[in-house]
Amino acid sequence: MQIYDHDSPEAITFKNSSIELDNWIEHLNYIEKEIANLLNLGRAELSKVFDSPAILDKLVREKETNAKIIDAFLKYKEGLPKAAECEDVDCDMFYITEHERFRKTYLEYLKKYREVKEEYFNALSK
Repeated sequence: MQIYDHDSPEAITFKNSSIELDNWIEHLNYIEKEIANLLNLGRAELSKVFDSPAILDKLVREKETNAKIIDAFLKYKEGLPKAAECEDVDCDMFYITEHERFRKTYLEYLKKYREVKEEYFNALSK
């Protein structure tokens, strides 16, 4: 999606939101693969060293949470083109507020996931 000089401020906002959302979804999909790899590693080769099933359970919950967030973001992405059709400020503000809510969800999830991942690696290094 390209931004042009003749795009309206609303169109630019819509395009930027779409690009940002695509990046979030791509990152969440990567996290999905990363969690699967960490679980496989923790359950297989490192099972002798890694004696913390509670941490593996946390990773399983993070995997489930991640999948739910991806689903929510994909549904949001489906409805995002409606933002480009807004004809009044209230409609624009709805989509801006909605996008900020998704940004907050994304950032909060990253923080929580990083804490679990750090706990995982700290357990491995003991």
